[in-house]
Order: sequence, then C-alpha cells, then structure tokens
Amino acid sequence: MKVKVIKGTNQIGGCITEIASDEARIIIDFGLDLNDDIIDDKKDSLEIEGLTIGKSSYDAVFITHSHGDHIGLISKINRDIPIYIEEKSKIIYELTNDFTNIENKKLNINNFEFNKPIKIKDLTITPYITDHSAYNSAMFLIESNGKRILHTGDFRTSGRKGLVFKKSLEKIGHIDCLITEGTSFSRDNIKNKEEWQLEIDASELFKNYNQVFILQSSTNIDRLVSFFKASTRNNKNFIEDLFTATITNNLNVIIPKPREFNNVSVWIPRIYNKKSKEFKEKYIKPMEQYKNSRVFHSDYTMMIKVSMLEDIKMLKEKGLITNACLVYSMWEGYKEQQAMQEFLQEIEKLGIKIITLHTSGHADLDAMKWLEDTLKPNIVIPIHTTNKEKANKLFKNAKVLEDNEEITI
Repeated sequence: MKVKVIKGTNQIGGCITEIASDEARIIIDFGLDLNDDIIDDKKDSLEIEGLTIGKSSYDAVFITHSHGDHIGLISKINRDIPIYIEEKSKIIYELTNDFTNIENKKLNINNFEFNKPIKIKDLTITPYITDHSAYNSAMFLIESNGKRILHTGDFRTSGRKGLVFKKSLEKIGHIDCLITEGTSFSRDNIKNKEEWQLEIDASELFKNYNQVFILQSSTNIDRLVSFFKASTRNNKNFIEDLFTATITNNLNVIIPKPREFNNVSVWIPRIYNKKSKEFKEKYIKPMEQYKNSRVFHSDYTMMIKVSMLEDIKMLKEKGLITNACLVYSMWEGYKEQQAMQEFLQEIEKLGIKIITLHTSGHADLDAMKWLEDTLKPNIVIPIHTTNKEKANKLFKNAKVLEDNEEITI
C-alpha cells in the first residue's frame, strides 16, 4: 500500500490522507482548515483531480468525526464517490450546517458501523470507535495484501470512551504503519485531566454559585454529561440552548435531553428570531414545549454560546443572575479571536466570574507513547501537527513527511 498526506503534515486540522493499494484509492477526512468557520467556495480554492474535479479516480472517502476540520469540505466531493460516515456523526454534521446557514447538499453518503469491515476492491477498512471530544469518533484499520495501516484520527485516552478505545487497540495488535495526530507536540507536556476528574471538580465548583453558565462545544457530549451530572448533584436546573438541545434530542442515546429528562429545559436565544420561517418551523416550534421560565427562579446551569450575550444581559436586568460564574471549557486558542475576547469582557462587566475548567480532546504525550507501545508499528507518520519533528523524539520509528510526499508500506 501507498500513503500520501495530501494536507496535514504541517498544520492542525484540514488534514487529508490518501491510501492506495494495487486496485483502490481512498481518502480519509476532508475538512476545513482550523481557522475557517464557514465553507466559502470562492475562498477555498482546494481542488483535487479525481476527487473534486474531473473524472472520479477515488473509490471512497472515509470521515473520522463531525468536527468541521475533518468533514467540512465533503460537499465538494464528486457525487459518484461514496462517502462513509458514522450515522450520528452525519446527524451532527447536518444539524450544524442547518444552524450555520450552510446548505446540506445531496451527497453519496453511506453510514458505517463500528467493528464491521467494509470492502473496497482489494482494501478492507474496519472502523473502530475512538475516544475524542466529538461524539462517536472513529479510527480506521486499512488492510490489503498482508499489510495493515491504522489511521487514528483525533484521539485521546482520558475521556468516557478511553477504555473501549484501549481495548480496541489491544485487539488490533501489531500494525505496519500508524498514521496519527500530533496536536500536542506544540503544547507543553501536560497530562490530560481525566473526564471523570473534571466532573468531580465541576461538582465542587458549582457549590459556590447559584447560576453557572457553560461555554463549550455542543458536540462534546462527554463534557455535556460531566456538567449535567455536576449540576444535578448540586440540585440545579439544567438548561440547554436550542442548538445543544437539538443535537441531544436527535441522538438516539441516553444523554441529557429535554425530551426525556424532567430537569432539562430549553432556552431559545434571541438571535434565532432572525431565522427563516422554514428554520423556525423545523427547529424552534418543536422545542417550544420544553421552555420553562420557572427554572430561572431557582439555581440553574445554562449552556450558552458567544452569540447569546443579549440573552445573558436580559437575565441580568431581570434579576435572574445574582451569584454567577461562566465556565470556559474550550481550547484556550479561541480566546485569541476578537469575538471571544469581546464576549468575555462583557461577561466580566456583568459581574460574572470566568473560570476555566477543561481537558483536551487530543492525546497527551503519554497517550501517544502508549499507542506506539501497544501497536508496535514499523512506521509512525505524524499528521495534524505544527511541530512534526517532535515525532522523532517521541516515537522509535517516526517517518516525517511533507505534504504530497508518498511512501510505500
């Protein structure tokens, strides 16, 4: 087999990996660059012959998870090329598009199931669940002619799927080539806080405040569960913003959602008043039944977005914010963005204390080393990193590539 990282050897996000055998060619992940937050065909000039333009020469595209930097450009893929996505990742992707005014174009999408192999000519691709901050993230074992490649996608070992992820890797065993993320290469060697420990820390923190506002990704279901449990332990009502509630209601799993949990209600932010009639009929009207203004007259925890500043100011004016904190549970890098800076400054002006409580969705260095020790790969190819040279210090058999450089396994 041959491996070529079309994009991703020198950047975090927007990674595109090609794997080819004697008969087949596949792509793993096709997403936006990390700093892009919308799909703009005029701005994004990325075109790949046989994938997005010209006669199709790729047999399939596999998507590891629903984050935009891994899935955000799939609408550009030629319609005759099948795209394989896990079912709930597809739901999250399409809901995200609807809420961010991106058209859900008709694509050749197929849902894969974990642990069930997919045959593409002489390639066998088996998806396994991995531990990441996006719900139901996948890694892929690709096999052909006695050779085995594992593409981990984004991963960690400190979340709620950590144990399942580790058991899968132990089952997979020795591989010829490991393609894995190196996000943490550019960060201090800090060991990730376990998700269960974050939940305990949140429980202690919430004791000190009557109102707790949570700023986190709506697709980070692990974190949502952690904060819900911490809130419940402190007898607080739990309020989900419309986007978060729409995601939780549409995932057919037992997670905090207004449709099934009596202590979970919905807040519909003012910004959605500007949405189209079709949007309101599809997403707002079904949620009206879960609104409950009474929850604000006792202690509460509320999921929020940067776009909800006017809503928070209104609650303050009505005397419904007295002793409050905002828990920032996202990557620190987002604080460099002007919109985030302005939002947090306004929050502080309202007398709301900002507290960071977060753990990364990406592997720390100990997890990366454990990965190598477990799989004993002949070659390790780092992607999703701005400091790939560090791979030579961490891994025994690192092979540092440049974009579009090809290697035979």
